[in-house]
Amino acid sequence: MAVPTDYPALAQLVTRHIRRGVMANTIVSQTEYAPALSAGTLSIRETPAGLLLLRDRGDHTRLHFYLNDLSVPLPAPLPSPTVTEVAFRPRDTGLQQAISYLQEQGFSPMFQRIRLSRPTGTATAPDRPLYTPGPADTPRVLAFLRETFSPLTGCLPTEDELQKILSLGHVLTLEESGAITGLIHFSLEGSTGEIRHLAIRADLRGTGRTRPLLAGYLQAVGGTKSIVWTRQDALDAQAAYHYFGFLPDGRCSAVLCYTEKEGI
Repeated sequence: MAVPTDYPALAQLVTRHIRRGVMANTIVSQTEYAPALSAGTLSIRETPAGLLLLRDRGDHTRLHFYLNDLSVPLPAPLPSPTVTEVAFRPRDTGLQQAISYLQEQGFSPMFQRIRLSRPTGTATAPDRPLYTPGPADTPRVLAFLRETFSPLTGCLPTEDELQKILSLGHVLTLEESGAITGLIHFSLEGSTGEIRHLAIRADLRGTGRTRPLLAGYLQAVGGTKSIVWTRQDALDAQAAYHYFGFLPDGRCSAVLCYTEKEGI
């Protein structure tokens, strides 16, 4: 189907698919979707199974959905590879059924994440100097992110997106001998902060560099309520978050990937 030309038209389309029993893994916000519409990176499939929003991220596609009938197969083929993430609480049986449905449609489970939350509280100054890179630092910040996160599942920003993030001051770095050795990227929506990326250079992990980044983040957001999604098996990262008062809040997510198989 034709892609809406602006955000209000997209919101109107999505509204037609929102009703009781629909299983969705996205909220269509202007902040997230208006740039995709402008860049021409959003495609839409309206099918008997529901509404599929496919965002071209260059080396893969991200699937966001509003599913209403799990007895209907997804339209084939999907772009390859396509990655999707489904967040749920224990009581969200419909979303858990949607995860099983996606696996039946050819998606393979990659890993699970859990969400940690921290209530509003005090923030202490970091014990190491941190830097706030600006838009001119986009190439080296992007290079560091690409070195430390998977292109498929790392939710990496594009160059244009990162420039806007840096202009907001939402990245803090540790720098040694002129190189980035640690980084934290966050967002701030209303009264809630969210850590989007936290990374230490591979050869320096386990050397005490995570704590100053977390302290710097909390200081930057004024100790406001915060959340972070982390891999369920990333026990070292969870221990670092626990030190600063982050605790599991009961939300989990499943990350799945579809890759078209040869001969199908």
